[in-house]
Amino acid sequence: MSVLAALTALSAASSLSDLLTRCVNYTGDVDTVATIALAAASCTTELVADLPHALLRDLENGPYGHDYLTELDKVLFRVIQ
Repeated sequence: MSVLAALTALSAASSLSDLLTRCVNYTGDVDTVATIALAAASCTTELVADLPHALLRDLENGPYGHDYLTELDKVLFRVIQ
């Protein structure tokens, strides 16, 4: 159900902020739906990249927070090159 919701939101969105709003509006397992949809959207340039800077700036830095995600991004980027 989460993948279907993510793909539905992705097919109708015009920007990343629109996509995130659509995912949240589905209610339910919002974090999973948004994660799937935004991960897929990160692979395209067809959507306007307009997420608010505050989403990154204010991201917590717990065990799986900002630093963890930054390092994971670097590792994944090396794998796909």
